[in-house]
Amino acid sequence: MKLKSTLLSAACISMCIMLVQPAMAAGKLTGDKEKNEEGKSAKKAKTQSRHNAAVRIYPDVFSRKMHVVAKENEVKEIDFFVFDLEGTLMQHYKMANGDHQKLSLARGKYIYRVFSGDEETATGEIEMR
Repeated sequence: MKLKSTLLSAACISMCIMLVQPAMAAGKLTGDKEKNEEGKSAKKAKTQSRHNAAVRIYPDVFSRKMHVVAKENEVKEIDFFVFDLEGTLMQHYKMANGDHQKLSLARGKYIYRVFSGDEETATGEIEMR
């Protein structure tokens, strides 16, 4: 009797896997958000990436600082500006390719802008927790 129930449950599990597999292959059960007209997920379209062509920004694991690394690109020097939400300039760095800076700011949200000469190459938000 116990063997029959074990075989029955194994058969049910294998049938469920066989039925779900085509839906997963079609991308219907991957957990993706609704797609917008550009093909990006709706959630990613609203937020700005902290990783872009000009700089890489990541938090420090042990302290309340953010690391900013200028990526290798054609331009020799970039300007990295940090503003608070009211538009007040908090910090400004001139960075060459591969330069590394640590941002030490009070808790809150900030906006960063990266310029290469007169052209804005990146913008986004930083949240210090």
